Amino acid sequence: MLQGGANLAQTGDPRLDTADFADSTPGNLRVDYVLPSRRLRPVGGGVFWPATTDPLYRLTGAYPFPTSDHRMVWLDVR
Repeated sequence: MLQGGANLAQTGDPRLDTADFADSTPGNLRVDYVLPSRRLRPVGGGVFWPATTDPLYRLTGAYPFPTSDHRMVWLDVR
């Protein structure tokens, strides 16, 4: 709704979105990655994308973004 329905045609898992381009076409996309070495085994990870009700939402916000339209991605490895 914030971008005129740009995400309505999205087919990927929204939990993997890492960027929110605030123009009329792409919507939320997966563009930031963590690529571990083959010797490292992923055991967890995520994307920092707080809900509007989360106190940390002030760090990401809505357009115009207070920091960046990209989100922090992390991976826990063993």
